[in-house]
Amino acid sequence: MNYLIIGGDDRLLYLAKMLLDDGNTVKCYALDMAKLPEGAQHTEMLDNADCVILPLPAEGKTAGTLNAPFSAKTHSIYEILSSLEQGSLVCGGKLSPKLREAAEKKNLRLRDYMTRPEFTVGNAAVTAEGAVSLLADNLKSTLFGSSVLVIGYGRIGRLLAHKLRGLDAETYVLSRNSESRALAESMGLHAVSPTADSAVFSAFDAVINTAPAMVIPSLEALKKSCLLLELASAPGGIDRERAEQLGLRCIGAPGLPGRYAPISAAELIHEAIRNILREEKHE
Repeated sequence: MNYLIIGGDDRLLYLAKMLLDDGNTVKCYALDMAKLPEGAQHTEMLDNADCVILPLPAEGKTAGTLNAPFSAKTHSIYEILSSLEQGSLVCGGKLSPKLREAAEKKNLRLRDYMTRPEFTVGNAAVTAEGAVSLLADNLKSTLFGSSVLVIGYGRIGRLLAHKLRGLDAETYVLSRNSESRALAESMGLHAVSPTADSAVFSAFDAVINTAPAMVIPSLEALKKSCLLLELASAPGGIDRERAEQLGLRCIGAPGLPGRYAPISAAELIHEAIRNILREEKHE
């Protein structure tokens, strides 16, 4: 098969190597400053391909631009979509409604590999492991005996909380959802309500946010040595400006799998795309 990889970071470079190892042809666009794996070809043309692969996230920090850290130029993702052949299969991550609308107008078959269960479950596991590593590297004490609050009890929060408990950290879970709090307690974790007394929050050595909205009631209640770790995408759930004003150390780590374990992240994308292709009857 012929693949066209457009933009992206180290994850898509590793993905290119995996696709080549499968016996495919791989061309890369907007990766002009990257060292491509042997066998991959740089291209300045949006050539026809059996499958076009966009990065995760597909858009850059500026809306409407391609996420392309290895490109010397800024590319409009809408111009890229409009240049692709009608009917092309396009796989990308974290695709916005506007991108979907643009793809539909062009009659492109746009598929979001980030929403697939084989990706989301594996991605949560990689994120949780990366968060534990980041926490261990930045705490001024061992995880053993530390008091850590995990905000959110979704896929990532659940895996993260249990990893921390396995390392003998005193692990607390804050969730707006009473069922999630009850589930956390049934699994041997401590549950905290957002309406809990502020004194509860003064004991934490670290707070890790996985929720996409601000849930923690007050940063003022945290002790000055508390480490804040933001895993959620912007705008996140921690007021980083306020944290800075209070002298709290806050580490932003959205998209952690791409930085912590790009090969593992690429393997998840690889599996998701192979399954998409099977469903599209390309394999």
